[in-house]
Parts: sequence; structure tokens; C-alpha cells
Amino acid sequence: MGFNLNGNKSIKQLALSERPREKALSLGVKQLSTQELLALLIASGIRGHSAIAIAENLLHQHGSLWALARLSLHQWIHIKGISKVKAIQLMAVFALFYRLEREELTTEPLNHASKIYTHFRIRLGTLTSEQLLIIKLNHQLFYTGETIFRLGSQASLTLDYRDLFVDLMKTDTRKFLLIHNHPSGDTTPSQADISTTIAICEQARKLGFLLVDHVIMSAQGYFSMKEQRIIG
Repeated sequence: MGFNLNGNKSIKQLALSERPREKALSLGVKQLSTQELLALLIASGIRGHSAIAIAENLLHQHGSLWALARLSLHQWIHIKGISKVKAIQLMAVFALFYRLEREELTTEPLNHASKIYTHFRIRLGTLTSEQLLIIKLNHQLFYTGETIFRLGSQASLTLDYRDLFVDLMKTDTRKFLLIHNHPSGDTTPSQADISTTIAICEQARKLGFLLVDHVIMSAQGYFSMKEQRIIG
């Protein structure tokens, strides 16, 4: 499906009450639809297609903001109506979301999988390849730092235990989380995920560390090894 007839009008041809900028000024930005918010960021259209039409087409073709957040610069600039400058601006907005998510990490203890998911879901849920994070915690389970241990597309968790514990010792960290994403959307752990997590948990106890949880996440949800009693 292409652009709709209303979208073929320029924004100036729309009634004042239908123009995103005017609606934002009179009703507030939060009252705008996702399509209208995207249109504000796109700012101007191309011949025959307004910013609203381009925004509508983006959502129709990709389905959600999650999907748009996963687009690379190369993918953005090949979308009709999106220049390189607009692509960078749109990617910058999503990057700001990631920064906001990260700033909030230190505001509460990461003592429940739902909290962990809230703080990492945008960042990890939009990745197109698997990423493993070691999240370092203090004794009260507040975030103190992190290490990216593996990037790849494998279907199971692989980790050198020695590298993990050496990394924790460098910052005198005794409590930690494992977090990794499943780009497919299915957060069900593989048998290798489970066996590796159990082995890390047991080795951690022997060395005086505590694996608080291992959370697998995607844009659709999460799986907690602790909640499912795979680890204690």
C-alpha cells in the first residue's frame, strides 16, 4: 500500500487542527499520534508526499517504533523521503532514548527481572545481533558498571569464565547480572544457555561471587533464570 490521499496533501493544505506542529502547540506533544510525532521529526516532505504521508508509510512498512529503532543508516537513507540528514536526526532520537534508559540505571536496585527489563529493553530489544552484558552491582544491588563480553549471531551463550571473573575482580565486584538478547523475539533459553548459566553460578559461589540473575530479553519480553528457579 502506498501513501494515502490525505497524505498527498502538503501540511500547509491541511486544516490548522490537523497540522502536527499546531496540534502540539495547542494540545501538547503527548497528545499527538505516533505518525504525527514522526512527521514532526521528518519536518518536510517530498514532491507529492507530505511528512505525514512519509511517516505513515514508515509505520506501515516496518510495523512499529521497535522496528524503526533497529534500522541502520544505510537502511534509513534508502527509504523514500528520508535524506541522510533526516536519517541521522531520527537515529539520534532513538540514541537519546538509550541514553535516558541508561541514566535511570542508578536510581533503584536491580533486584527484580522486571526492573532489569525496564532499564535494558530498548537498548537490547532493538539489536539485530546477540549481545551479552555483564552488569556489575554493589552490595545493595545498584548498578555500578558493565562490560560487553560478546557480540555475535550464535543461538547460544558462550563465555570464558576466566575472563568473566578477572573482569569482576578488576573493579572489586562481587555481585553481578548476566543479560543477553534474542533478536528473534523468542526469549526461551537454549540448553546451552541453561547449562552455561548453572556452571557460572556454581563457579561464582566457589570464588566468592554471586550471580544475581541471568535475564534473556527481546522487544517482546524477558526470561529470568532466577524467576524460573534455574538458579537460586
